[in-house]
Amino acid sequence: MTNYLPCNLNGRSINVNVIPTVCNLKNMLVSLKKLNGDDAKLKQWEKRSYKAYCIEDIKDELLQSNSIDWKYILCEHILSKRTSELGANAIDIYLVAYVVNNYGLGKDKFFQYIRDSKISDKPGSAQAIWQVGKGDGVFLNILNENGSVRDWEFFKKWTGYKDS
Repeated sequence: MTNYLPCNLNGRSINVNVIPTVCNLKNMLVSLKKLNGDDAKLKQWEKRSYKAYCIEDIKDELLQSNSIDWKYILCEHILSKRTSELGANAIDIYLVAYVVNNYGLGKDKFFQYIRDSKISDKPGSAQAIWQVGKGDGVFLNILNENGSVRDWEFFKKWTGYKDS
């Protein structure tokens, strides 16, 4: 079972405390850079993304680096954090990958999973989770445009999966 994704991520349920947000990682980072790192000036929705990824821990490194390097820095950062420390935005990436891997491609299947799992019965919430999870995953080069996993090595490390 090389390409397996469990229904929880290191003990954190992927169906609980999934909060739909509309700000993606890239937009928040661009804003943070424009504000010279003054996170207090981020818009409210950008602050949610900032907190979800624990950007405070790597803010200086991000600000001093080229935007091309952000993906690598962020992936390493995500892998270094306990899952319980990450907020909804990061978990949205995993949720998109999990659903696409286990239930099939397509937004309709994702929306159905969101309803069936009682995460939300609102299409707008499912859309926000899909948009942020897929968008952030594509930005980090760990998901493909259709939500499927692009970087299995990242997901294996994230889940703690060991090949036998």
